[in-house]
Amino acid sequence: MSHGELLLGFLLLSSALTLPVVHLEGITCALYESSSSSISFPVSNFGELQEPGKIYCKESNCCVGLWSLFSGELQPDILGCYPKNAVCRSALCNPVRIQSQYHCFCSSDMCNANITHPQQPMISPAQAELEGCAQRNVSCDWMEAAREQARNVSSFSKAMTTDSGCSERSMGHTGDYSYLFLVALILFVFGIIIVLRKRKHVDQFIRKSGEELELQDVINGEENVPPTAPVDGLTILQALKEEGLSVQLSLGIFHGRNVVIKCFPPAQREQYKQECRILSLLTPHRHENIVNLIKAGSSSVLKEHYLLVLQHYPKGSLRSYLTHCTTNWTKACQMATSLAKGLAFLHADIWKEGTYKPPIAHRDLSSENILVTADSLCVISDFGLSVVLEGQKIMKRNTEDPAISMTGTLRYMSPEMLDGSLNLVLWELALTQADVYSLGLLLWEIFSRCNDLYADQSAPEFQVVFLEELGPNPTLHELQSLIVVNKRRPQLPWGTNIKLVGALWETLEDCWDPDSEARLTAQCAEERLNNLCNPQCSNSYWVD
Repeated sequence: MSHGELLLGFLLLSSALTLPVVHLEGITCALYESSSSSISFPVSNFGELQEPGKIYCKESNCCVGLWSLFSGELQPDILGCYPKNAVCRSALCNPVRIQSQYHCFCSSDMCNANITHPQQPMISPAQAELEGCAQRNVSCDWMEAAREQARNVSSFSKAMTTDSGCSERSMGHTGDYSYLFLVALILFVFGIIIVLRKRKHVDQFIRKSGEELELQDVINGEENVPPTAPVDGLTILQALKEEGLSVQLSLGIFHGRNVVIKCFPPAQREQYKQECRILSLLTPHRHENIVNLIKAGSSSVLKEHYLLVLQHYPKGSLRSYLTHCTTNWTKACQMATSLAKGLAFLHADIWKEGTYKPPIAHRDLSSENILVTADSLCVISDFGLSVVLEGQKIMKRNTEDPAISMTGTLRYMSPEMLDGSLNLVLWELALTQADVYSLGLLLWEIFSRCNDLYADQSAPEFQVVFLEELGPNPTLHELQSLIVVNKRRPQLPWGTNIKLVGALWETLEDCWDPDSEARLTAQCAEERLNNLCNPQCSNSYWVD
């Protein structure tokens, strides 16, 4: 038996002496096992795996965590379920040291992902209130931003922080605390009103004739400087993959929720700044088909590394999803429409509640850079090569400008990008037209896995676009010959003796037209797909 097994067994045995045994409905815990833990049995044996990094414990209300201290930071060795029927008394993960390791047992969902560092005895007001609510057996939604701010300015929070364990004494002063909390809430509401009024005056001041605004008026402020402060409360669970020049993707937990961490090494700081800048323009609008940035900053463990903490989409990339799953007509339509909707938003010039979003060209749309939500909708991600479309009057472009140079994934690159014939006069429009070409190829991939479009109701195995013609690793020369010279496009994958949506194929052809100026806009593609997929209208499109 390994040292890790001995220590874990000792912890479970010793804790069992202090925990009452009962039958429970279960709890959700963070799941992780480091490669150095030397545990011969899978930690996942003690529950049901829900998704990567998360396990449901059927026979316990206890989550268990085991950590080691590395460079002053606690790194997880084992996270999972307590493997017996037991009740943990603490809602929070307050680690106890044994030899060179720390462990905790806690009783709230995903609590073992939110460790309180032993060198920091003071806990946050939110954590204190969570513990107090758990002890009183009431619900406590402490993640809500407005309530969090109100607690931070009230003496109610202070009392909970310093005396969260004494629930009966706290309840004895409910009237005083309620009064103080009400005062703090009123101050908070007044603060919101003042901010909104100031924003309204600023908005009226910076708008120019015709509702136009120079981009620099908005994006050059201090709020667009990429954050460099350490990201606290983040636990990295496991590496997913590495992108480009050592930009690493990892699965993690951030304040109890699953996240994906994109880690940029020092050599890629400019890429971090660029992607963070793009996301900072998109995040205030919170579009459902654009990846959600949760936090950005530096790593507290890796020096000079920068992190983007992004929402975790459980079904992975579009390519992975289509490889493992087929769809019906309704689901394929939902995926296609959501993708076009996200791109239309990206290309749009939008004012919303005093916040400006300029048009943005993605420049690297591929099925690896599209994510799939739990509801099977598409989300556009990976903005490291994206460009803000600033306006022709600001600067002139040339072929050496990185904003219009050939870049992205070769397989999905438009003909004008492949042969360098991009329109430099109307370069902004040309970049959005290149995105629409890529959109057409992605729509082909989505509908190629739709069972309803095949005579035998069975879609073939997934293939990325042009796989049959060029194989898995096409060269630039091969793509130029096929796409530019021979003007080839994806083949019609559906037979001619079955019912087929003719308007669908027409939409795809209008997206990848060799003449970039003849292509649809993303907004027009979205409208066509909406009409095509509308149950009341779609029957009229089916032809023999």
